[in-house]
Amino acid sequence: MLLSACSKAPAGARRDAEASEVPVAFAVDGPQTRSQAPLTTLAALAAQDFSVSAWYSPEGEIFDGEHSVKYFANHRFGYIKGASEDDSYANHAWQGVSRSPTNVLSPNLVYWPLDGTLSFFCYAPYREGDADIVLEDPVMDAGVIARLPDYLPGSPLIRVTPAETAAGQADFLCAPPLLDRDRTDEGGAFPLDFSQHRMTQVEFGFNYIGTLVDDDVLNIHEKVRVTSVEIQQVIGSRYFYFKESPSNGVDGAWSELVSPSDPSGADFPKASYRISTAGGELKTGLDANLPEQGSGTYLTVRKEDTLDGVFCLLPQTVPAGASLVVSYNIVDDYAGVRGSEVITVPLCSDPPTDHPTLAVWPAGKKVRYLITLDIPNRGFVSMTAKYYDWNDANNPHPGQELMY
Repeated sequence: MLLSACSKAPAGARRDAEASEVPVAFAVDGPQTRSQAPLTTLAALAAQDFSVSAWYSPEGEIFDGEHSVKYFANHRFGYIKGASEDDSYANHAWQGVSRSPTNVLSPNLVYWPLDGTLSFFCYAPYREGDADIVLEDPVMDAGVIARLPDYLPGSPLIRVTPAETAAGQADFLCAPPLLDRDRTDEGGAFPLDFSQHRMTQVEFGFNYIGTLVDDDVLNIHEKVRVTSVEIQQVIGSRYFYFKESPSNGVDGAWSELVSPSDPSGADFPKASYRISTAGGELKTGLDANLPEQGSGTYLTVRKEDTLDGVFCLLPQTVPAGASLVVSYNIVDDYAGVRGSEVITVPLCSDPPTDHPTLAVWPAGKKVRYLITLDIPNRGFVSMTAKYYDWNDANNPHPGQELMY
């Protein structure tokens, strides 16, 4: 019934790739499409949709960058849930959809060709015309290909540029490609694997040492509160590409040597990102009072009921000169703000060889910076970078604590 409401010819399809009556779909039941936090459930994935692109290979050919042509690109896939359906999503499939400005889904199916095979390239969350995730054409320049290790010939690039605000940043997920699939394989519905986080989460904890006023009577009411944290001059845009190797099969990787702003080199664009109390991302009032260093604890300054204060940034070796700019107030319980300070903390040591791994933000991890502010000297005492699994971020991994 749904099929009759949809066009059979996908936009941009080759005319000699005649469409069949079978819609392209991805499995929900059986070998399920796997997703990752915050897509922890099928319902969460269904709420935001994902992107599917397909290249067509004629009968007898394989996806090799020469004989394959674009069949459809950046098509929205999602799940239309029936009115009486429970949350099991059993015996159904993800298919092409449209989402209205009022967030209503309707079928927008695309169909398998009558012959040949399709190769699929999929990412989440779905984007159309957004600056943060952009699907680009396959690489044709031999010089660029040479700087993309194990590049899968003929596959598209995905340019990822995190939004300026933490609240607008996406948990970019990209499934390994599915190559040379026939509509009769696996019942025509294939499982996707969105189980790898491709980005790095970054958040902050603070405590302090000392007082602003050297008077035991006056400073007993003195509190310290962070009002903003800004990461400055880190890599702000990268290419994610698909690769294939005899030892590791097919997957994806971040380009180390091809920059969106400089395809002939590796001069990556820089960006800065800020969270603040004024922007609603950080704790305020009594909840924002930092513990003293002697307590052995740090206060996570982002609001606990939201991820708007957690950065979702590109994995990278942090560039030399990148820094953390922290603004804080010294507050008296009765007199209000006694003073305000802005300090700059380098994100990597100088020279970087002293602590080479401190400046690495690995994909799929949460990096938590723990900083001790030095109140009387208007600076900082120390910064520790701890690495955690993204989905188990309260349990540190031994050997992953780096200090300077």
